[in-house]
Amino acid sequence: MSVYDVTFGSLGLVCAYLAYKTNPFKSDVEATSAFTSFQRNYVFVFLTMMMSDWLQGPYVYALYQHYGYNQAEIGILFIAGFGSSMVFGTMVGSFGDSVGRKKTCVLFGLLYIASCITKHFSNFHILMLGRLLGGVATSLLFSVFEAWMVSEHFSRGFSPSLLGGTFAQAYFCNSIVAILAGLIGGAAAREFGFVAPFDCSMALLCMGTVVVFYTWNENYGRASEPFLEGLKKGYNVIISKKEVVIAGAAQSSFEGAMYTFVFMWTPSLGSAAKEANMG
Repeated sequence: MSVYDVTFGSLGLVCAYLAYKTNPFKSDVEATSAFTSFQRNYVFVFLTMMMSDWLQGPYVYALYQHYGYNQAEIGILFIAGFGSSMVFGTMVGSFGDSVGRKKTCVLFGLLYIASCITKHFSNFHILMLGRLLGGVATSLLFSVFEAWMVSEHFSRGFSPSLLGGTFAQAYFCNSIVAILAGLIGGAAAREFGFVAPFDCSMALLCMGTVVVFYTWNENYGRASEPFLEGLKKGYNVIISKKEVVIAGAAQSSFEGAMYTFVFMWTPSLGSAAKEANMG
């Protein structure tokens, strides 16, 4: 047993104890069976989709490197994905409100599945297409699922006090799912190569998309508001409220640091160890 296994196990026990003592899921309002069923369904879908994303992250750079691309070429692919997310991320909220959030969640699954399929090809242009699709899908993942849940929560008449418990469950369990994804992705990559984590991700995406398609109701934003009108209102809010600009600048700074870390993760590990578990 290595020092990493001991550290991982020890910290896991500490976290489990703290979670047990603090009970972050408790609520002042008693949950009905209908709410519990709704909550479990959403959290299951959310974690399934998030795990599909966690599985991919550590192996994008490694796969491109395996296909023979240098750091500059890999950088171009990464920038394409981030740029795609930046451009389409400004539109996905209004798009989901207009077209329907359930449909948009299904669209997320289809786009990310297509992105995973492109990872089986070493052609630069196909990989570029995959990055563009992945950028759009990522924007959907971090916006439309929560929007659907919040809208559905209130349309079913559940207490506002119960909403925090759903967020707590989703994000607490998401940290556990991230750890599991690292372990599963590492094992898959060792046994079957760097494309295997993307295949595991694709399986989860298929499962989550099917659950959304067959079990979720459709809901919308302001039904009378056209898509372009929603974009215009969003733009006006950005330019008229300095608080929004400041919050956006702070968020961009944090994410810029994170994405720099993500990009340098694989080459940094590779320089320190020949056989590194990227997860």
